[in-house]
Amino acid sequence: MDFRQLDVTWDRGLSEAQKKEWNAIYASCRSGSILTGKITGMDSNVVSLTDPENGRQFDREVFSLVVIDYRVKVLIPEREIWFDEKSSQPTHVLRSMGGAVMDYVVTDIDKEEECCVASRRQAMRYRRYTFQRDQVQAGDKATARILAVGYSHILAECYGYDMTLSMKDVSYTVMDLHERYRPGDECPVVIKGYDKERDQLAFSLKEVEPHPFEGVEIRHPIGSRRASFITGKYKGGVFCRLDDNMDCLCTYSAGQCDEDFHVGDPVMVVISKYSYEKKLVYAKIIAKW
Repeated sequence: MDFRQLDVTWDRGLSEAQKKEWNAIYASCRSGSILTGKITGMDSNVVSLTDPENGRQFDREVFSLVVIDYRVKVLIPEREIWFDEKSSQPTHVLRSMGGAVMDYVVTDIDKEEECCVASRRQAMRYRRYTFQRDQVQAGDKATARILAVGYSHILAECYGYDMTLSMKDVSYTVMDLHERYRPGDECPVVIKGYDKERDQLAFSLKEVEPHPFEGVEIRHPIGSRRASFITGKYKGGVFCRLDDNMDCLCTYSAGQCDEDFHVGDPVMVVISKYSYEKKLVYAKIIAKW
């Protein structure tokens, strides 16, 4: 956009809230300042492109994330969402990003349509520069934004670096991650390390808190009875969770039938042994309660 040709008289009829919104957009487009907004959904548009090899035109469907702070529609095209091709995600991930909060820089403005185009990639470049400038080290704590959540994986962003975290990177316990996390959440993380050659940042959500196995001998001595509930079953074993979020692998007592026990049932267990290597507690189910 050529700001020398900007018709400022168009702004005179706007409300104060609209002026504030447009001023932020102008500043971002003009100076590259970062804006932050919540994703309200995804749009799909068909555009005509030209094949550089044969000169033929073809139609292509382009997906864009949508941010509407107040009145203006901001489109972040798929090619501007990810930092590079290596970090790009499939379309179904975009569809699940409603509610996610992300940074962007406005690159083009259409005032008549009250719409603009933005780039998340440009904002990520600045966030990465901040990471290098501040000399963040392994072990430091930071804040990550949750972008998308699956049953066993989370897509999160920290300092302009996207990282797909598996359940073992997120929680010490076995769980459906949908139950705890939503796009748009901000979570404390621990920086694990930075690979300068690959320009990759690693971070962990779960290591912000100590492992629940620490001190287990004091809280749950062998032979003690503990209230818990069933979280899952695997190859004849039953996973139960104690009140301190410690998972224990249980077996049934003699005479009990697997079909009588279901995920979510509250049960009483007796602690039988520990595995220090696996950081796991073993127990036996003695009854429902």
